[in-house]
Amino acid sequence: MDNSPGDRKSMCQAPMEPIAITLRPGGEWAVIHRCNGCGVLRENRIAGDDNMIVLMSLAARPLAQPPVPLEFFT
Repeated sequence: MDNSPGDRKSMCQAPMEPIAITLRPGGEWAVIHRCNGCGVLRENRIAGDDNMIVLMSLAARPLAQPPVPLEFFT
């Protein structure tokens, strides 16, 4: 656990922002974080005490905000 946001691995020490969910081999979920300072991406496995509602909303973000306008498909 970080002592303060962004204190691990990232050289610039800026806060990390969760941006996506990925599925690891074997079905384990991981959160992709992006450094707000330098843009580095990191993958962290979810923890037992992570809020599942927040994780599900992060996983559903691409469906709620598709990269192509829905009108394109009609």
